[in-house]
Amino acid sequence: MSFEMLEKIGDHIAEKEGYVGLRGMQAVQRYLVDRYGWQPEHVRKLGTEDLRLLLAGYEEKATNDWN
Repeated sequence: MSFEMLEKIGDHIAEKEGYVGLRGMQAVQRYLVDRYGWQPEHVRKLGTEDLRLLLAGYEEKATNDWN
């Protein structure tokens, strides 16, 4: 999963979860903090492969209308 795809997923999550003022990776990080109760500093240390695993399913939902 590319960084660009993670950004798009984050934008989608922000809209779905109602995160005001968050987009892209910030929204992904907030989602993981909310979902798993992890501390933000731990979420920020996750690599791309870790994020891919945690967000499995979102990539399949990616569409052009996420832009």
